[in-house]
Amino acid sequence: MNIHKSRSGSRSRSELAPRDVNGRMPASLVLQLQVLIVLSVLLGGGGSAYGLRNLVIQLVALAILAINAGRVVEFVAKAPRALTLLVFASMALPLLQAVPLPPGIWQAFPGRDPAVQSFSIAGQGADTWFSHSVNPMRTLVAFSGTLAPAALIMMGFSLDQRGKVILAWTVIGGAFAAFLLGTLQLSTGNTSFLLFDERSTPDVLFATFANRNSTGLFFVLALCILSGLPFSRNKAVIGAAAIAGVLLVIGVILTQSRSSITLLVIPAGLGALRGWFAFRGRSIQQSRAKPALWLGLGLTAVIVGAVAFSTVTGGRAADSFSRFATTMETDRPEMWEDGLYAASEYWPAGSGMGSFDDVFQMHESLEYVSPRRAGRAHNDYIELAIESGIVGLVLAGLWLLWCAVSALSFGRVTGAYWQLSAGGGVAAIALQSLLDYPLRNQTLLLVAAVLVVLLIRPGRAKR
Repeated sequence: MNIHKSRSGSRSRSELAPRDVNGRMPASLVLQLQVLIVLSVLLGGGGSAYGLRNLVIQLVALAILAINAGRVVEFVAKAPRALTLLVFASMALPLLQAVPLPPGIWQAFPGRDPAVQSFSIAGQGADTWFSHSVNPMRTLVAFSGTLAPAALIMMGFSLDQRGKVILAWTVIGGAFAAFLLGTLQLSTGNTSFLLFDERSTPDVLFATFANRNSTGLFFVLALCILSGLPFSRNKAVIGAAAIAGVLLVIGVILTQSRSSITLLVIPAGLGALRGWFAFRGRSIQQSRAKPALWLGLGLTAVIVGAVAFSTVTGGRAADSFSRFATTMETDRPEMWEDGLYAASEYWPAGSGMGSFDDVFQMHESLEYVSPRRAGRAHNDYIELAIESGIVGLVLAGLWLLWCAVSALSFGRVTGAYWQLSAGGGVAAIALQSLLDYPLRNQTLLLVAAVLVVLLIRPGRAKR
């Protein structure tokens, strides 16, 4: 009896989360995460303007957390400490910004004079409590946007290789399905099958997004993930991967997104590096790698030839590449200039996550005002500086540092190449953030969370 009690009492906290008879994650958990990813691809590409669709994704994420509450405890107990702190700090930042504060505190933050004057005009006294954020409702929406990626990271951090490969293929499959939907849209001149009621161009592939740059980046991220997956002995899998890769490259070009087309150099470089490792290294996977690599080289030549032919004959590829000639014909530099000024007005505390549209209009220069409304800064670092000040920028820098260290600390071990490829995906997100706002929709947030899961090194799930 005493021995039985001793064994029962000595259970580690990791045993709170059940595994199957082989010690692997149960298939049900992987299936739940797949459902979350698929839902995000179908519903999450429209940004904050489509709150009800995002709400569906967030409710599913909360349900997954509730069903697997023991795994949340396991994540806190066993995940790398830096990752744990980054996840909870990212969730806490908007939540703390929405907490009501005494007037002596919130009025002391830079840039709060317009809010004080608004309360005065409304007849409210100087003793009104208010949040750090100038728009707490939008800040709470920003907090809700962190729920789904946080859930995926918490549930996925301890997945074995098989589980991670399944999640990776789910992203690739979602991108392939989005490409097929995009071809249907293009066949109708973007008059049918669109998922979002946005201004659309008849010859641009939007797929499951409202923004061509997000569509292109999604395909680039899927290509990065594809370049790092373990080589398969199954010829059907090799062929499917090659076809998916070819079509996703074509999909990026059809989006006519200049940033995404440029970012194709990242998966191309990752694929070339992977091939060099396979041919020059002594990996146990070398023999199975060569057929896939020869097929990849052949298909690369086909892609290059097809794109070159389309460009020369004035096809859709020509339309895509012609946009590079108008790279400087943009109002982004004016937005950035006004955005930096707005950031200085609220520095170092920020105006609150999600509040860019509320504060930017007050600081927009009259000479830069146009009929179009600048709903975003088109530089996520500037927008982050406006909304969260120094804290948000430091947090973003720490995320990038963690991803870089995890990606570059690879060796000849299982999962090493997909860590490097996942790091390439994070680099693609970071680079497009200089010109756009990729992580302002739920789909790309979920894909970024998958990249984080892939970056957790084998043997490092425990502290």
